[in-house]
Order: sequence, then structure tokens, then C-alpha cells
Amino acid sequence: MKNSYSMILNPNKYIVTILFFVLSFFTLSSSFSQGTSNRRAQTAYKNGQDYIANRDFDRGIQSFEKAVDLDNNYFEAHYALGSYYHILRNKAKSKLHFKEAARIVPNDPKRVNLYMVVAGDYLEEGKYEEANKLYQKSYQYAKSQSEKNSATRGLAICKFAETGIKNPLDIKPERVTDVINARKLQYFAVLTADEEEMYFTARESNHPRADEDILRSVKKDSIWQTPEKVTELNTQTNEGTCTISADGRTIIFTICEGSERRVYGRCDLFISEKQGDKWSEPKNMGNLINTSNWESQASLSADGRTLYFISDRSGGLGKTDIWKSTRNEKGEWEAPQNLGSQVNTAGEEYSPFIHVNGRTLFFSSDAHLGFGGFDLFKTEIDENSAKGWTKPQNLGYPINTYTDQQSLFVTADGKTAYYADGETELQVDKQNNIIGQDLSNSFIYKFEMPKEIEIIVSRYIKGTVYDAKTKEKLGASIDLYNLTNKTIQSSIKSDPRNGKYLFVLNEGSNYALNVNKEGYLFQSLAFDYSTGTQENIVVDIYLEKAEKGSKVVLNNIFFDTDKWDLKDESKTELDLIVRYMQTNPKIKVQISGHTDNVGDKTYNQKLSEKRATSVVDYLINAGIPKTQLVIKGFGEVKPQVENNSPENKAKNRRIEFEIL
Repeated sequence: MKNSYSMILNPNKYIVTILFFVLSFFTLSSSFSQGTSNRRAQTAYKNGQDYIANRDFDRGIQSFEKAVDLDNNYFEAHYALGSYYHILRNKAKSKLHFKEAARIVPNDPKRVNLYMVVAGDYLEEGKYEEANKLYQKSYQYAKSQSEKNSATRGLAICKFAETGIKNPLDIKPERVTDVINARKLQYFAVLTADEEEMYFTARESNHPRADEDILRSVKKDSIWQTPEKVTELNTQTNEGTCTISADGRTIIFTICEGSERRVYGRCDLFISEKQGDKWSEPKNMGNLINTSNWESQASLSADGRTLYFISDRSGGLGKTDIWKSTRNEKGEWEAPQNLGSQVNTAGEEYSPFIHVNGRTLFFSSDAHLGFGGFDLFKTEIDENSAKGWTKPQNLGYPINTYTDQQSLFVTADGKTAYYADGETELQVDKQNNIIGQDLSNSFIYKFEMPKEIEIIVSRYIKGTVYDAKTKEKLGASIDLYNLTNKTIQSSIKSDPRNGKYLFVLNEGSNYALNVNKEGYLFQSLAFDYSTGTQENIVVDIYLEKAEKGSKVVLNNIFFDTDKWDLKDESKTELDLIVRYMQTNPKIKVQISGHTDNVGDKTYNQKLSEKRATSVVDYLINAGIPKTQLVIKGFGEVKPQVENNSPENKAKNRRIEFEIL
């Protein structure tokens, strides 16, 4: 039974050009080998050749083993055993005998492939010094450019790893509470932006056929509660490697062949939406996202509109690549695009994670320069580059080591990373031959992100949308605008059952939040995150019915001190007002200006009227009939709050929109 993790584990990663060894062994002379003077060893070796020629592999290997028992410096016997144990996928014994063969014949120009394989075995064990020596030898004896390229890459890995180990990052991994790590295997943890919910994949045992399920834990009083299976998503077969939107209301996960749900390929991506506390029936994401191949390990952007995932479909650059799809205005997922050669390689990429800032992508790769095997990397969206992404950065030691690192989740504030770590065990067949490997255990850990790994920090704003009078919880459309670059950053709807919403904001910009619901007056909120010092915010939104007397403060209309010229960043709010009035052509509104109590009352009244006039002039120029608009300047006579602090005075300096 396939699961969402199974394609990562690769027990033969570093064994290259083994076929060369096997073919060269078959061409060895059938006469007694001259690699030993021990006649009994020669006889055993000859018997082994005869058994192999007659396809009696078990007795052939037994004879070769007898030969090396009689003479442990018998090169040809070790060489043969290394080759045949590899065919039988017994990697441990294959590595042992190839290493012995390289020890016995340390300087033979004809043994480039042998030295390359043994060097790779040393890499797999983190023995970089030994690997480096053999890669140097391989390069020295290389006869083809391909051999030189392989040796050069091996030398680069050794140098990179040795330098990284000498300059470790200051991280202290901490195993997450046993409440989370209560099963044999748990991995691929993801959290909501407010870190109040965790979803992860778990298996009760390490048996390859053990059911793989999605679990959820909630945090109460800063303590993780006992995880529960998400019943609406799980079946009797495998579900796993999920991703969730920042607000925890959209989930995408993997289902593989053999499931009671229909799939197009070996593994497919499914999507579900949550209303209140219930998830909808999962739906296959369709034949644009899923193919007859393998799709898995998705990562969803904070607003749920951009999807990154892994696929081995045709058209990629390597064995498995990272692909990207966006959700259009109709809610449909567009045809996926390959992330390109800056990120994807001729090797394998896995486990993409797009941070909630929408710009930083973490992923795992076995082909970008690292410590050997799968390492974790970071790249950023780069609008100024034709490749679209910055050069991937290896996260460094000890986040990466000679063992495989597969997945990483980083919290919105960029402070904490979650990952899974465990041990693998070899799988054997009835003849005790190694046929692969799987996880024997896996636990979720976390660590504080080191300062060397910088990302754009994000904060969240969350709350509940209510009817201002009845306090009924409302489902409303909410748009977040970046006033710095004048773009809409994300659009969501508050939950129609509980009214909850959550937005992610990146530090370094000013934002406008516009809330709309049919039959209600819009709501406008402003958030200044330009200095990078703000915290997360919880703010409930109260919408008034669109009726006479309803009014709202236009929080995103800006003027310089003592000026009435509209600042450029006011355009976003003004255009939203234009659209609202075009949608409601029968309403008549008053645009009123207000000031604090600083300065002369008469001056303040005139200033407030001029500012209101500037807003009305913009609306008229945008096509709103003058007959729908009334201008009023109140100066300082209608404060919202007492003018007893700089913060309160700022609240009193405002423009209001009121239905007449």
C-alpha cells in the first residue's frame, strides 16, 4: 500500500553505475582468478562463477563468501559479492564488500567506478574525509567527462559539508510534547497562523501497510490537547501530508491508489473546506492538478489561492519537481506551472512549504549542493529575475546533516520551525535479502530559527464579524489591500457559521481591510505595519445595516498635517467607495470631516470641510452624481473620544461616510 511519504525513502541513492560492475563481472575470465595464492579460495571462487553461470545465485554467493573467509584480501571475490548483494538489494553487505575491494586495490586507474561508489557510501555515513580521498582519486583516474563531473560534484559536497560542520548554526531541537508524539510515527506537521491548531500525519505502527491518517490538536491555555483523527477526511486507507490555509479553513491532502475515493494516479491531491467545526466531503482536485502519475506533499498559501506541490509528471526537469497552481476568481485551479530550473533540478525535490508571507519557499532536494542526500533549502520570489526565484540557500548544519531532511514548517513570526525526525529500518524478504527501507519511528520536533536564516516576518489579524445591532455572527467578504504597493493582497470570507476570519500581514507595509456584506454598510480598517514592530491583533468587526443614519469611519483616507490634498495611498479606499456607490445608486450620503482640538476652532472647521470636499471631488470625478453627495465640516465639535492623548486625537481626526 502506497502512502504519502513512501516515495521519499530511497535505499539506493548513492549507488551509481552499479550495472557497470555487474556487467564487468560477467566478463571476467572463467579461469581461476590470480587475486589470491590461496588455492582453496581460488577453488571457492571458481565454484561461485560456475554457480552464477547456471543461475544458482544462492550457492554462488555462498562460494564467494567462502573465498573471502579463506583470504580476506581476495579482491575479485569481494568485488563479486558487492555486485551481487547490490542486485539482491542488500545494501549493507554490498557496501561492506565494495569497501573491502577498494581497500585491497587502492590505486587502480581501471577502478574509477568502484572508487566513486565507495565514496558515495562514505558520504551516506557522513565520513567526508574518507569520501574526499576517493573522489580525488576518481577524478585523477577519470577517463570521461561524465566521470569527472561526478567526482567534481562529490568533492564539492565534501568541501561544503566540512565547512558547514565547522560553522554550525546555534539551534537546540526540542521534541514536542508527548501528547503530540504519542504514536509510532508522526510527521509533516502544519499549524494555523495563530498557532492554535496543528494538523499532522500519523501511523499507529511502522508496518508498511499501517493506516496513515490526518490528526488535529488544538491549543488551550498554551498547551496542546490530545490529537484526534479528522473523521471527515480519513478512511480505512491512507490519507496524509496535508497543508492548511492560514485561517485553518481550507485543507489539501494526499490520497493514494487503493482508496475508496477515486484517484487519477498513484497518489492524488484532495481539497476540503471547513464551515464552523465541520469539514466538507473531500473532493479530488481534478485532472489539471492530478495526473496518472504521483502528486503529493502540497503547500497552500496563506489565503488559500496558490498551491505548491510535488509531481513526477512528464514535462518536469527531474525525477520529482515542485509545481505551482493558482486559483482564479471563479474558484477554479489553473493548469500547474513548473517552478523552473532555479528551484527544480535533474534530481528530486520534495516537501515544499510556502511561508505565510507568500514569498519564502522551503523545500528538500538531493541535487542542490549540500551535505549529501536530501537537504532543506530556502528560496525567495524574485520579481526582478527571469527565473522568478533567488538562488536556493542551504539551511546549514545541523539543520542539514548527512542523513535525509525532508520537511520544515516555520511559524508566521519566523521564530519557530517544526520538523520530523526519526530512524529508518531495513525491510527484508523471506530470504532475508534487503528489499528497501521504511521509517521505524518518527517524532515531531521544534527549534528556534537561527538569525542566519532571515525571512519576511508576518503577523495575523483575526476576529469575528457581527451584525452591529443583533450581534448575529456573519459571513462577509473581506479584502486586504497593501497600500504600499497598491495591490490587493488577499481575499477571504468570514466563516458563515461562526463569523471568524484571519488575515496574514507582512511587516514593512501599510494595509487597508475592507469588509462587505450585501445589505450592510461596508467597514474600513487601517493597519500600519511599516515599521516592523507591531504584534498580532484580535479585532471584531461590527457591520451596520445599510439604512438611514448608518455611518462608518473611512480609516484609509490620508492627509498631511494641516493639508487637505489627498495622499496617494488614499486612492485604494476612495475607489472602494466609488464601487460601493455604483452598486447602490439610490443612496445619498454625507461625507463629513472632523479634527482634534489642537489649534483654532474656526481653522479646524474650515480644514475639516476642505478635506471632506477633497473626498467628494474625487468621487464626482470618478462618475458619482453630485446629487448623491453632501459635504459637511464639523471641525472639533464631534469627537469620537476625549482629546486627552495623542492616540485619541488621531482617532478624532477622521473622515466619515453616513447614509442620509
